[in-house]
Order: sequence, then structure tokens, then C-alpha cells
Amino acid sequence: MAFRAENRHGLSESPYEARLVARFQAGEAEALASLFEMHVDRVYAYARHLLNSREDAEEVASEAFLRAFERAAGYRGDSEFRGWLFGITRNLCLDRLRQPRLMLLEPEAAECAAGDPGDTDRIDTAVVVRRALADLSDEHQLVLKLCDVEQWDAADAAFMLDKSVQATKSLLYRARRALRRRLAELWDDAPRGQARDGGDE
Repeated sequence: MAFRAENRHGLSESPYEARLVARFQAGEAEALASLFEMHVDRVYAYARHLLNSREDAEEVASEAFLRAFERAAGYRGDSEFRGWLFGITRNLCLDRLRQPRLMLLEPEAAECAAGDPGDTDRIDTAVVVRRALADLSDEHQLVLKLCDVEQWDAADAAFMLDKSVQATKSLLYRARRALRRRLAELWDDAPRGQARDGGDE
């Protein structure tokens, strides 16, 4: 799932694009429409790469251009338009990834498994794990989701988190340690026989 820096934003800004950006800064909706046609495929592909979801990527791509138009007056041109646009997209993707989602046992699976007594321990363990995750900081939840659930490599996770690879690895180590500590606390507090077996493996 490598996503290298030199491919993030494509080619350099052309004179035509620069003129469109100037019109966009002046608040021209038609200029944004042209910029949309020029960049929407790249923005969608970028969001799809980060989110691994066609539906989420489509929504983020649309919202990114809406946010861009709303913030047109604040765009100073210090960086290329597409880099600024990809920054908006990246932040929207981060917001999506931070939204609460069942990470170990999806609702449909839980409903199906609820009728099978043999799966009770697994469901109880998943509930405790999700509770422990919810008690962690947003940053710890996100790095665990990226690296341990989505199986991103450290370089991609570092780009998404806007950190160095070493800082990301350190964050992941601290997040895993915090999760283990919180799980131990929850299992110690759990009634006898509830989800305890899951913590002794």
C-alpha cells in the first residue's frame, strides 16, 4: 500500500491552472468548476487510497471541493493549489477515520453470533476491547486503526498522521501499551467469568 511523496500531487501547476486559481481566489464559481474537473479524479483516488472505501471516497471528494470554495478567501497561494486541496482532503479523511466504528466485530457479525453460544466469549472480548479503545486518546485510536486494523505500513501511516516514521512507530508502541494497560484494568473489574478468558491468552 505504498504511496510515495513524489506521486501525491501529480504534475507542476500549469499557466492555465494558475489563471483558474487566481479566478478561484476571486470567488468565481466557474473557476472552481473547472478546477473540479481538473482534479476530482486525483482527489477521489487519493481519498480511496486512504479510506479503502468507494462510498467514503466519493463523499470526501465532493466535500473537499465544497470546503475549498468556502475557504477560497483564505488561500494565499503560498503552495500549489493541488497541494492545498490535498491537504483539505487529507484532513477530511482523518476525520472519517476518527469516526467511531466497530473495529473487531461488526454489528451484523455480532447479531449472527449472538445466537451461537460458542461465540459468547468472543463477543464479550470484542465488547471489552472496543470499550478499552474508546477510552484511549484520539491519536492512539487512530494509529491503532491504521496500523493494526487497516494494516498500513509505517511510512503510509506516518504520512497520514503528518509525523516521521520513527515518531509514528513510537506512537504505535505507546498506543499498544496503553491499550494493554486499559484492557487489564477492564478485565480486572469485570464480573467473574465475563471476558476474562480473552485476557489470559
